[in-house]
Amino acid sequence: MFRNSLISVIVPVYNVEKYLPQCLNSIINQTYENLEIILINDGSTDNSGNICDEYAKRNSRIKAIHKENGGASSARNIGLDICKGDYIGFVDSDDWIELDMYESLYKYMREKDVDITCVGFSYAYINKNLYHNSPENFLYSKNPKFMYEIFSNQYYGEMMCNKLFKKFIFDGIRFPENKMTEDAFIFFDILEKVNGVYISAERKYFYRMRDNSVTHSEFNPKLLDCLDLNEYFLKLAYTKYQLLIPKIIIKCLRVDYFVLSKLVISKQLSENYRTAIYLQKKMRKNINSIIKTSELNIIEKIGFLSLIINFNLFRYLLKSKNFMKLLIGKKMISYP
Repeated sequence: MFRNSLISVIVPVYNVEKYLPQCLNSIINQTYENLEIILINDGSTDNSGNICDEYAKRNSRIKAIHKENGGASSARNIGLDICKGDYIGFVDSDDWIELDMYESLYKYMREKDVDITCVGFSYAYINKNLYHNSPENFLYSKNPKFMYEIFSNQYYGEMMCNKLFKKFIFDGIRFPENKMTEDAFIFFDILEKVNGVYISAERKYFYRMRDNSVTHSEFNPKLLDCLDLNEYFLKLAYTKYQLLIPKIIIKCLRVDYFVLSKLVISKQLSENYRTAIYLQKKMRKNINSIIKTSELNIIEKIGFLSLIINFNLFRYLLKSKNFMKLLIGKKMISYP
């Protein structure tokens, strides 16, 4: 096993004192030991900053940096500016990882001769984990259909934290700040620079879901960033990735659904009613695409159509435990 290469693990930290020790313990106890662990305390108002300092005192591999609050993107960008590793990984500070995650990702990197490796992950609720992993392994090499193949593989996704990247990938690439979907905005920029991607079926990352009650979700105006992402993806599709147009249209409809469903079940619907009606009309215009596509199953289509027909109908369906379970299981009320 090659263990000489340094892996920089960048961890943005903000008000996670309850979860931070589990996260950090899972990183410092990795079987791959040649790690540079960069903790960026993003203006936490709880004890998270002190926890970062305590861990840095006890472990020479850890650097604790403190900054004013600017969001996860600004924290990650600081980590990218100072990291010294040959490879780069990201972990969110309320999540945790299997103890051999980076050894596995690094092993695949060497064996498959690729620039990005990826493992599966689990949505970790209080009492259970919902798995999100591939049923098989995938190896993608650069070819005319490379973007289409990767975009079509739902197990790759936009999330940064279940992956390992060669450092050169981030030369000239930084996360957009003050955006809620920062990972997705650089999805294509990253893939433009790589020659190969390997996706493992193994689950190694645990994405903590702090509240699995979708009906109590609050609408956040930052969710509208997702609509900006729609426009960005569509523009790229029509100018550079024409093969992806049908899939991106469905993805954008998923995002419209995501934002509208959050809005409809929130207390902010009345003050954002124009936005809700705009999204509903937009979805109505694409009703044929929703009905005909094989990208959505019957339960998902019912969810879409209920929002298109009537907001109260959608709320009524949410009262059905079986319907809710299927929606949550498909992560429809979340960023897809």
